[in-house]
Amino acid sequence: MAAALPPVRDAEVGAGGSVELSRTLLEQAFEMMGDLAARDGKVIDIAVYGGSCLLLAGNIRDVTRDVDAVFLSERSRGYELADLVGRRLGLPDDWLNQAVKSVAPPKGNPQPNLLPFGEYPKRGAIGLRIYLPTPEYMLAMKLLANRRDDPEGLARDRRDLHFLMEVTGLVTKEQLGDLVMLCYPQVPGLNPRIAAKIEDIAQGYAARECEVDRRSDPPSWNAGRGHPTL
Repeated sequence: MAAALPPVRDAEVGAGGSVELSRTLLEQAFEMMGDLAARDGKVIDIAVYGGSCLLLAGNIRDVTRDVDAVFLSERSRGYELADLVGRRLGLPDDWLNQAVKSVAPPKGNPQPNLLPFGEYPKRGAIGLRIYLPTPEYMLAMKLLANRRDDPEGLARDRRDLHFLMEVTGLVTKEQLGDLVMLCYPQVPGLNPRIAAKIEDIAQGYAARECEVDRRSDPPSWNAGRGHPTL
């Protein structure tokens, strides 16, 4: 028998009234989705990227605004259950979305760079499996992100990038450029925007403009590790 649904927990409201998802709340949402899917006799597979990946995988993030995800199976039903869970927990309509799909692994080879992270619910029949990329792949994704009209997002990405550089040990512009080409071989070379961003991020890290040296605990990655493209 599937486990009973966990009690409702209200979403936390951050600065400016935006809803923020803590790891506890995110795990609760996954637990509820998994329970509902198991009751349907389904298993939904989701790859999680972005800030929610950093929140789950280590101590790089404390909260995230949404879950950047790609459904690997049962996409239609997965969205239905995400909507149901979102209403129950008071989350935004797009708390789980596929906005990241344009920089996720290409169609036809949907699961490179991914490692199993968790199965939900934790007890009883499994209805949801979460996969996370390697920190190297997350670093490459962040380098490709374009937030020219989002100063807050730019600052957040810069912080995330510096922490991921600390975790992976890839800190020079040459290493970062090679990583992007390794993870995204379909990209025809580094265009001027990406090259300039890589140089800026590498210089900032070398000058310790980031918060790495000011944290009591160094950035960590407690989820799976492996080759970024296998």
